Amino acid sequence: MILVNGRAENMLKWSELAYDFYHQGYDVLLFDHRGQGYSQRIIPQKGHLDEFRFYVDDMAKIIKKVTALFNYSTQHLLAHSMGALISTYYLANCDHHINKAVLSSPFYGILLKHPIRDELIITLMNILGQGERYVFGKGPYQQAHLEYNELTFCKTRMKWMNRVNRKNPAINLGGPTFRWVHLCLNAIKRLPKVIPKIEIPILILQAEKEKIVDNNNLEKLTALFPNARCEVVFNAKHEILFEQDKLRKKTIFKMLEFLNN
Repeated sequence: MILVNGRAENMLKWSELAYDFYHQGYDVLLFDHRGQGYSQRIIPQKGHLDEFRFYVDDMAKIIKKVTALFNYSTQHLLAHSMGALISTYYLANCDHHINKAVLSSPFYGILLKHPIRDELIITLMNILGQGERYVFGKGPYQQAHLEYNELTFCKTRMKWMNRVNRKNPAINLGGPTFRWVHLCLNAIKRLPKVIPKIEIPILILQAEKEKIVDNNNLEKLTALFPNARCEVVFNAKHEILFEQDKLRKKTIFKMLEFLNN
């Protein structure tokens, strides 16, 4: 099982999910994307990127290197948010041996209050050489609020993650830069030509209470997959697999049912 995390995430955050799959008989591969977690930072504390394709290239190299050591008859992939966007490009454009994939809250669109104006500002900031600046409203790392956050209803897991971040400050990451957002928006715009290339079975998990990614765009893009279905996870925020126990267990059961059939 290859786990591909989202923006500003890290291997420690996904350790619980890795534990769950390990006890279902899976070997689990985890890694940190460049610029976050324990991987080398391009700009300290800022979510920054030179080129989107570097994410995909890194992922392809890691999977090829690790899986070459073992003769796995079956390989599955589970990706969250930004990790799902990266994985979409990987599955479409790279040689791989993935049998099935689950995409949780795919980063297939950003919820912008004023899309045309905001995209124009993002483009101009990059043209003017301000790509390394935080996007407006974002800054250095801050601990997540247990009550008022757009990620999960689970206070217990959020409290645990805050504690992990306090004990391991090297994994902390602030907001994204204008360059990062610009590159991801361009990658999203190219998805209609990328998605139809993916032929393996795909399960997409859509959070009902989503406030970070654009579910309307997700639904349009889901229709372009040759072999995919979308499951709405009711009463879940963006981080479906970081939700309260009852909802999370039900979702994991659905994933295992899909992967093992």
